[in-house]
Amino acid sequence: MDVKTLQGLIVSAGQPIAVDGQFGPRSRAALREVLSGPTDPVTDRDIDKAAEAFGLTPAMVGAIYDVESKGRGMSSATGLPVILYEPHVFSRLTQRRFDGAHPDISYPKWKTRPYPATQTGRYDQMLAACALAPSEALQSASWGLGQVMGFNYRVCGFSDVWSFVLATASGEPAQLKAMLAFIKSNNLVPVLLRKDWRTVARVYNGDGQVDLYSRRLSEAYAKRGGK
Repeated sequence: MDVKTLQGLIVSAGQPIAVDGQFGPRSRAALREVLSGPTDPVTDRDIDKAAEAFGLTPAMVGAIYDVESKGRGMSSATGLPVILYEPHVFSRLTQRRFDGAHPDISYPKWKTRPYPATQTGRYDQMLAACALAPSEALQSASWGLGQVMGFNYRVCGFSDVWSFVLATASGEPAQLKAMLAFIKSNNLVPVLLRKDWRTVARVYNGDGQVDLYSRRLSEAYAKRGGK
């Protein structure tokens, strides 16, 4: 995907901008508009529907949501999906070619610089990266409730990162489904069904805090009425 292709997708989504290959202020504002969506939180009904779709119990899905959702998936302040843009991922996906000229948005080592404190600042970074390599920029952010990285779009059931991002922008219920699709792709549905919280915690969060997250998952499951 080059800039003109992204602009064409933005136009197809209803924002009339010039398809000129220059991802300036108008294009950036238009992309923000495309990604604006409903900010209603996930409901118990959403959890029930997701549980049925993935062959899990509502208590299991609710526990995952409670522990791994990191709060809200849509920002009430911006009306946009919550993201964290990762410059080191963008650097890797673009073979380091922007590190020298754009060190604020492309660097090879994690946490070379502090992350922007606000969602506005994080979007500014990602949109600046979209002006250089749009597909890689969208893949270099984590999105929504589960903060699933954009480069995981295929395992979440999407053919391209744009479709994944649009679904994420449609609201938190779609984000919950993407989160569960990521879990399913990592073969965690049978693990959840046998309530092996340690394996769930290790696969989803890494090896660093298995005790902490497995305890949180077990407690959340019990609080949701799971047995």
